[in-house]
Amino acid sequence: MGSRTTRSIRRRSESLFAFGLLYAALCRAQPIAVSPAPGGEIALAVKSPMSLARYVESHRSIEWKTVRNALGLGESSYWLAPCGSNFPAAEARCSTEAITTTRPDQVIVVIRGGVDSYAVEYLRYLRDANGGWSFSGENSALQRNAPSDRKLLSIWNEPFLAISSDHSQTGVATGQMREEWFDLTQPGFEPVFSFTVDGSQSHFGFGVGRTVHATCNVNQTANTQIIELTLNIHFDGVGLDQQSAYLGVYERRADEKTFKLHSASAGLDRRQPIPVKDFADLADPFSAIANEKLLVLAFSGLKKIATGSNSDAREWLSSVLRHTADTPEKRSLINLLTKP
Repeated sequence: MGSRTTRSIRRRSESLFAFGLLYAALCRAQPIAVSPAPGGEIALAVKSPMSLARYVESHRSIEWKTVRNALGLGESSYWLAPCGSNFPAAEARCSTEAITTTRPDQVIVVIRGGVDSYAVEYLRYLRDANGGWSFSGENSALQRNAPSDRKLLSIWNEPFLAISSDHSQTGVATGQMREEWFDLTQPGFEPVFSFTVDGSQSHFGFGVGRTVHATCNVNQTANTQIIELTLNIHFDGVGLDQQSAYLGVYERRADEKTFKLHSASAGLDRRQPIPVKDFADLADPFSAIANEKLLVLAFSGLKKIATGSNSDAREWLSSVLRHTADTPEKRSLINLLTKP
């Protein structure tokens, strides 16, 4: 009985050993499928706009640092993930949109997150000579109080992409909705013209505030493209209600990439030229226009306050003047305020 049991155990051990050898041989013969490493998957995804869009929409969490490195963008302390990230404003899943144009053939992938997302990502691809795709550039549009929007424009029979972004900062009482124009005939993806569509800056009791609304009109000569930017500015404060208009002319010659501010005037009839820097400062709500200059620009409205009977407005004007250096306009307003 003992020898029979011993032989049975030996045969079973030999069978298990043979099965192990066979299994090992099969493992060596049949490669095991392994998922690609995240970096390898991303390297493949960024090869074309379509594969990038598929990758972004199919992943809840995205290795944005790896994606940006694969695109050759590198790191930036100012860049904010639009979605698929690990902080609340960017934790929503990503959705994509493809903007396509010809002359040249291109696709711009728009990547959006949720309603609380801080930014929208615009990634441009150009079709190369071999029918493949080459990455051409990026724009990250901020969203603070308003979402980023985009629109395709046809200007001078050329395609332009206009991208809006909200740069408002509540802490410094400044609002700015900015629009940037991209010339889609150029190889790079940098704005050729930008302006504040709507903006505001409040100085409370320290200075004259203003709100800005701008509109564009395009024109051209034989070899120059022209953008006329009209600024409608409301100078404001307690009791201050003054509307003023300014005109800035931006030009780009055939051999230039970007538009430059060429001339400016107070009013729309071009009869009163002003320095282009003054126009640029007025158009940008983040510019630090001195109180002394604001007194000149808003003098007619401030004069009405100084000669009026609104005590709150007169007190506000007195506070503004205390924060203003000595100028003829300041002395004139003080004299009007102190008249019995």
